This record gives sequence, C-alpha cells and structure tokens, in this order.
Amino acid sequence: MKLTFGALLFVITICLSNAQYGNVELSTGGFSFIPAFTDTNPNIIFNAGTGTQKRLSAHLIGSVRTADMSPRGFIFITRLKLIDKKFKLNLGTHLPAVQVDENHHMDTFFAQEITMSYPISEKWMLSSMYIHGKGKNNDLEINLLTVNAQTSWGKFGFLSQGYILDLDQTYGVAETVSYSLNPRFTLKGFVNQTLSNNDFKWTLGLAYKL
Repeated sequence: MKLTFGALLFVITICLSNAQYGNVELSTGGFSFIPAFTDTNPNIIFNAGTGTQKRLSAHLIGSVRTADMSPRGFIFITRLKLIDKKFKLNLGTHLPAVQVDENHHMDTFFAQEITMSYPISEKWMLSSMYIHGKGKNNDLEINLLTVNAQTSWGKFGFLSQGYILDLDQTYGVAETVSYSLNPRFTLKGFVNQTLSNNDFKWTLGLAYKL
C-alpha cells in the first residue's frame, strides 16, 4: 500500500509540474464535491489542470492529511465542451476518483458529470452540476445535484450552493468566501449546513497559486 501511495504522490508531482494552472491550499479541512462530506481535519489540497481554453481539458483535485501526510483522496477529471457560448454545457468523467481512509483502505469510483453555467450580469454567474458516481471495489452509488450562484466584489469572491444527494436523503446549503491577498495568495473560508441532519461544518484555508 505504501508503494501505491508513493506512486500516487509521484503522479501528483508530475501533474503539478506540467499543468497550465495549479494551486496548493493549506486548510483546516478537506475537499469534497459533496459539501456534507467535507473533512474537518487539516488537509493540504491541490488543484492542477490543462486549463479550459480548449474543447477537451484534464484536471486533478486531491488532498493529503497533514497529520501523517497520507493521501486522503484524488479525482482525475476529463471534461468536454458541448456548448461554448454565453451558455456553457460540459460533459465530464471522473476516471477514477479515489478515497483513502485512516486505515489506508482505498476505495475507487467512476463518475460522470454534467455542468452548466450562464452569466446573468457582469458580476453574477449561475451554474449547476449533476454527478452520478458508482463504486468499482464497493457497492456505493450516488446521484448529486448542486445549484450555484457565484459573484465577486473587489477582492472578495462568493460561491453559494444548494445541493441534494440521494444517499440518506441528504440536502443542504454551503458558502465559500475567498479574499485575494495578492496575485499569489488567497484566503478561503467555507461553511456547510446540512439541513437534513442539522450538521454544521466550517474550514479555513490559505491557497497559493503556482
């Protein structure tokens, strides 16, 4: 298993060094497309990709636990632009998504995503995302739908989300607030309120643009 972790970290290093964009964030929590599943333990979160200018793009999202520097999760995503006008429609695949628990057990998932976005003004963007995921070495299967509103005011950015997940009838709202300190560093705050079970989570992070 340690060899597998080493191989994953090697792939991450290669992706970061060859990506057209990338950032690394030191956070009090982790990342999840499902806000209710956000880890509240300290993580190092990284994003890298080929950019979004071309019709086909590739992206990597991952996190590492800072307590023991063990991988927590990785998602390798390819996205295809189906409509690239003012209204945008993208089709994506997660091949694969990997989750690693504290006991170093690794679960893998394959998923498909559909994302849509439309700017309603110079400052406001509406978007939505649908993800269907199915486990490869486990029997988990999920459907996730999020509706998002994004805006910026000066150095502040705001991302508001409402989401519903067909696992345990989970639904809630989340908010991400970012503040640009300079072209390289950004402060981030995240809060999630899972309305279905009244669970509240928050994280704080500092991201560095590579």
